[in-house]
Amino acid sequence: MEKSCHDKSKLISLIEKLTREDVPHEDHQLPQTGSTTHQDAMDTGFIDTTSTDQPSRKIALVDGMVLVQRLSKKPATVVTVKDLSGCFNDRLMSLTRDYDEIILVFDTYRTDSLKSATRDKRRQGKAIQYQVRDDTNIKHIPLSRFLSHDQTKADLTDYLAAKILEYNRGSSKLIITSASGNTRSNKDLLFEENNHEEADTLLIHQAVLASHRNPADAQLMFFSPDTDILVLVTANYDLLLKNTSISMASGVVQIEPLWRALGKERAKALPAFHAFTGADNTGRFSRIGKATWLQIYLKADEDIINALQMLLDEAEVAEGMLSTLASFVCAAYSPKGINIKTIPELRWHLFCKHRAESDKLPPTLGALKQHILRVHVQTRVWAQAAIALQDPQLDPLHNGYFRDSDGMKPTTTEVLPAPKAIIEMV
Repeated sequence: MEKSCHDKSKLISLIEKLTREDVPHEDHQLPQTGSTTHQDAMDTGFIDTTSTDQPSRKIALVDGMVLVQRLSKKPATVVTVKDLSGCFNDRLMSLTRDYDEIILVFDTYRTDSLKSATRDKRRQGKAIQYQVRDDTNIKHIPLSRFLSHDQTKADLTDYLAAKILEYNRGSSKLIITSASGNTRSNKDLLFEENNHEEADTLLIHQAVLASHRNPADAQLMFFSPDTDILVLVTANYDLLLKNTSISMASGVVQIEPLWRALGKERAKALPAFHAFTGADNTGRFSRIGKATWLQIYLKADEDIINALQMLLDEAEVAEGMLSTLASFVCAAYSPKGINIKTIPELRWHLFCKHRAESDKLPPTLGALKQHILRVHVQTRVWAQAAIALQDPQLDPLHNGYFRDSDGMKPTTTEVLPAPKAIIEMV
């Protein structure tokens, strides 16, 4: 198993292609979106979503930290943190200028998070914590350095959420912000507290609430470049408004054609498929990319789809799920014309017949079990995206992780890949 996932973003283009292939009639084609100006693309990184078809009400859902990171080349006029908040507000209002309702959500930053390892890999240099106040001078501080410490990011999300409501107190638009478990608005709406860590799942929860309080012909538009969002919106489409789309760097993806192309069962199991085949916290399979996995997924039998769905629904990983998902792995690694459904048999076949190197072999059963346990931790979080208060996360130390002096690390296997005598001989 490889620890990091490098090709999960490829799933976006594969899914877009899937929706195009599924269009049998002219009236099922994706609507044309308005043209994107160069400045729009430079400022926000999203495609302009202006359309000639006007729904009764338009709701925008924005991942706040993604928009913050788009300010990496902050204007020279940004001297203080307050200036940064004003610039952020301008970008947000420009991005959502044609929308009646704006929902802005942020990640929650926890010290014991499994996501910390992923953030550490992306960080360059030592993390420095800064104070987040109106008068904090950041004129000569690159945004990447200012955001290098998780506590600074946590403080900034609370600060920006409050500032957006302050700046838009008298706006005719409904503005909703959610950060650190607290959701507030510039109107008289009240929200219960939430315990979401991921902005991805919080966007889904807020979208479900928006779908309930708005007319059926309203439009939901997510603004996020993240593959995880595309997967989660698709899986929860039956809880959302029919007119639901995502504005990504590559264009606008409508969800209904994707839901129709996959079918309900595969759409609902898509988060488990995505986590199993390679997401940030779960790792990926050596030499097998998303394109191969998606082809196999679309042809997979009901048992495999059910096993993936159980990773989302069940509190424990049963032995039957392990054997079924092992057959899924075998389908990905088996040469054309070979139908082997057990890991040990396939590893032996590939070694004897094709002299396969170790990185070309499927993982051992021991390694696969630990991978599935890690997938289960992630999928249980994603499965509860629609609700405010998620069940406590499964204990990582009993589900594919161990702790050392550097924090939480993935457990690679619980059994040796070969008899001890052979390993010592090699």
